Amino acid sequence: MPWNPDDGQTFGEWLRGGAPLGDGRTADVVTGERTWRTRDQVNEGRTEAGERFKTVTDQLGNRVTERTDAKGRQRKDVKIRLR
Repeated sequence: MPWNPDDGQTFGEWLRGGAPLGDGRTADVVTGERTWRTRDQVNEGRTEAGERFKTVTDQLGNRVTERTDAKGRQRKDVKIRLR
């Protein structure tokens, strides 16, 4: 049954199924867990030269790139975004 504002029930109450505030995991309960927008974004793959890389971008725009060349040497590049 869809939410109807004329029923006298708030949207939060309707989402909780009438349960008191804070019971269960619903839209109005803060879990402290990061969302996909605030998690570090990871990009992995290979370059055209065959080198493996992994780039991690945090929510502030800082980037850490770990790469391994064809000879097995590992490198780490860090780009810090200054505001």
